[in-house]
Amino acid sequence: MLKKMLVVLLFCTNTAFAQTANGGNEYRMSDPIEPLNRLSWEFNYNVLDAFIYRPVTKSYIFLMPDDLRTALNNFVLNLEEPTTVVNNLLLLDFKDSLNALTRFTLNSTVGMFGLLDVGTAIGIERRRESFSNVLGRWSVPNGPYLMLPVLGPRSTRKFFGDIVDGLYFPSSYLTLWQSLAVEGLDAVEIRAGLMDQEALLEQSLDPYLFVKEAYIQYEAYKFYTSSPELEQFLKKTGEEQEETDLDLDEFMDEID
Repeated sequence: MLKKMLVVLLFCTNTAFAQTANGGNEYRMSDPIEPLNRLSWEFNYNVLDAFIYRPVTKSYIFLMPDDLRTALNNFVLNLEEPTTVVNNLLLLDFKDSLNALTRFTLNSTVGMFGLLDVGTAIGIERRRESFSNVLGRWSVPNGPYLMLPVLGPRSTRKFFGDIVDGLYFPSSYLTLWQSLAVEGLDAVEIRAGLMDQEALLEQSLDPYLFVKEAYIQYEAYKFYTSSPELEQFLKKTGEEQEETDLDLDEFMDEID
């Protein structure tokens, strides 16, 4: 669905960043097929979101009790834990792999198939690890930026990483309709959390560029949250933001 396109609105920024092959501080992602990407963006936002996704989400919020929404969201997130187990093993991160396995076991049993987040209740926080991040640790570059019809924004590495994540248990055992139902629940819940953020996008001068930059920043942050370089990343982004604000202030002074 469009969940990636919508999630990035929560991570809006004035500058663009993206994790590089070596996890360094070069925050860039090329956009060589921008004309095609913009066409996909127009279709995703002005057609799918306007006429299908947003109306469905509003109905979901109105009809679904909050407790049931939380339980369904917990169920969906619990299905991602085995992916985190395997990907952390590939990174030789045995502690986080064991934590994810413990969470999945507790939530799937005591938590009634994941409807209750028992792991978080006892202090084992959820920490997602994707195969795209694994590739990043292995010095595989992001590749070009993609705005895919229906799926929304992706890096090329993320696109292929998601395919690999889908091969893990239990995703590989789900039927097409079961997979669509799980993805739909996840996407609708994310969209529900963005109803109050829509003005950010509507007020931007270039919505496509706004979403692209926000997506690159969002993916970079996800990459570094599972890295010992997180503090360095946050310091760097803060410095870049200060420089951007300073340039903007100087520009406004010249106008005045």
